[in-house]
Amino acid sequence: MRRFSLPVAVTLSLSLAGCMSGSMQDGAGVQVAKPTDAVQGQWFDTSGVAFSNFNGGVFETRANDTKEKLAEGNYRFASANLIEINMRSLARGTQSKVNCALVSTGQLNCTSSSGQQFSLTRRGPQTG
Repeated sequence: MRRFSLPVAVTLSLSLAGCMSGSMQDGAGVQVAKPTDAVQGQWFDTSGVAFSNFNGGVFETRANDTKEKLAEGNYRFASANLIEINMRSLARGTQSKVNCALVSTGQLNCTSSSGQQFSLTRRGPQTG
């Protein structure tokens, strides 16, 4: 059996999910609920520099210290535990895609289109 690296596995998962996203004509079959609440809320990068908000398909990242918006975009579920984020860096003016695996209710492991890997963790309610 051939082993794939994480970026290849994520790409394969997205491709397969896209192939299986068609609708059922007769309404028969299994109806799958969209897990939008699984990531909704505030997530923090493990370096402590920024936090990200996920809310109803809208994504944004802000600096921890100044609360300045660093990036914005949207997200969608490619599968029950794979989130696809399309974002724009406000500082650089660039577009990028990030795929995140929901490995637990409190951790997202992410890989950017450039291959950079990082994790986001959920914390208790934050104010500010």
